[in-house]
Amino acid sequence: MEDALLRCFEYAILQVVEAQRSDLFHLVHKFSCVNKALAAAARADQRVPFLITYFSSPQLPSGRAPTFFFEGVPRSVNLFDGHVPEETAAQVPLQRVTKLSYSEVLGDRKDTRTLLAKKSGKGLRQLASTNTPHDLPPAVPDFAAVYIARLRAVTQALVTTKNTQCFAECEHRGCRQRFFRAPGVITASIDLDGPRARVPPTDPSHDYWSLLSGKKSEAAPERRFCSPECCKQYYRELDLVLPRLCGKRLDVEPDPGAEMSPHSRVLAGLRAAARRNEDFARHLRGAHAHRFRACGKSVFRERAETLTTQLNLDFLLLYAASVLAESKSLSAGLVLAGTQPRWRNRPQFVAAAVKRIKAIYTKHHRDPNVVLYNLLLSSQLLQKVKEQSLTVFR
Repeated sequence: MEDALLRCFEYAILQVVEAQRSDLFHLVHKFSCVNKALAAAARADQRVPFLITYFSSPQLPSGRAPTFFFEGVPRSVNLFDGHVPEETAAQVPLQRVTKLSYSEVLGDRKDTRTLLAKKSGKGLRQLASTNTPHDLPPAVPDFAAVYIARLRAVTQALVTTKNTQCFAECEHRGCRQRFFRAPGVITASIDLDGPRARVPPTDPSHDYWSLLSGKKSEAAPERRFCSPECCKQYYRELDLVLPRLCGKRLDVEPDPGAEMSPHSRVLAGLRAAARRNEDFARHLRGAHAHRFRACGKSVFRERAETLTTQLNLDFLLLYAASVLAESKSLSAGLVLAGTQPRWRNRPQFVAAAVKRIKAIYTKHHRDPNVVLYNLLLSSQLLQKVKEQSLTVFR
C-alpha cells in the first residue's frame, strides 16, 4: 500500500512539473502529510517547496482584503536573500515599488501567475532562460523558477525602498521570520475571544469589556504574523491555556426574560459573576504549568492580567450596585449596574462608575493576579468599594 502511494505521489509531481496540473498539486500537498514515508519523499524532493510557493500563494479575488505576506510560502524558500536575475530586476523599477501598497504587492503575485499560466512551453523556456535564479535546484520547473525570481525581485526592492517600520518579526515563538507587514489602518480585536481580523466586533458587550481593560484593540494579525499558520498556532495555544470567555460565559446574568425586581436582579448577577470568576481562577491556577511553543509566557501573563482585571472590575461594579440596591432611598434616581437585562451592552450608562471603580481598584488591590469572587473574606478593597458605593454611581 505504501509503495502504491509513493508511486502516486511521484506521478502527481511529474504531472505538476510537466503540465502545471494544479489539481494534482493538491494531491501532492496532501500526500506529504499522510505518513512518514510520503513526508520523507516530499522533503527529499527539492522541487516541492517551490511548487508549493507557486500553487499556494495567495489569490486575491476582487474585493478581498490583503492577507499574510508569507501565506503559502515555505520557510525554505528565501525571498529576502538569494539571486535575482538582472532581467527580472529590470522589470521591477524601484520607483514603481516605492508606490506599491500592501495589497498591490500581493496582487502582483496573482498577476505574475496569470501571465505564466498563459505562456506556452516554448514561451516559458525562453522566459526562464534569462529569468531563472542560479541558486535554485536544477530540477525546479521553469514556471516556478520565473515566479520565484519575480517574488524575490519585488521583496528585495521593498527592502530597498520601504521604511524599516514596514517590516516586522513574526510573533510566533518558533518562527520569528522577518516579513513585510500590512499597513496600520487594518484593525482587529483580540481582546477576550481570539482574533477577529478585518471585521467590526459583533459582540454587543465588546465596548464594555474594552472600557474595563482600558486597552486599544490589538493590531491585525497581518501586522503581527508572517502567515495564517503562525497566527492559528499562536492563538490556538493561547486559547487552550486560557478559556475563551465570550457570550453567556462572559456576560453572566439572570434570565433576561424573567420578571425580577432591580434589587433581586443585581444580587443574582453578582452571584453569577462570583461563580464565573471562581471558575476562571481555578482554570488559571492550572495554566501556569503549560509549556509554551508558539506564544511566549509574557503574552500569556499579559492576557491573564487583562482578563483578571476585566473580571474583577465587573465583579466590583456589581458588588457596589448590590450595596445600594438594598436601600430604595440610596438607589433612587441612580443608574446601577445589573438592574436591567443585558446592561453591559450599554456601557455609556456605567462609564463614569467604571472610572471610579478603577481608581479604587488601582489604589487598594495589592496583587493583580488575584481573581476576586469570595465576599466572605476580609478585604480592604471590598470594604473601600462598599464605603464608596454611593460615590461610584453618583
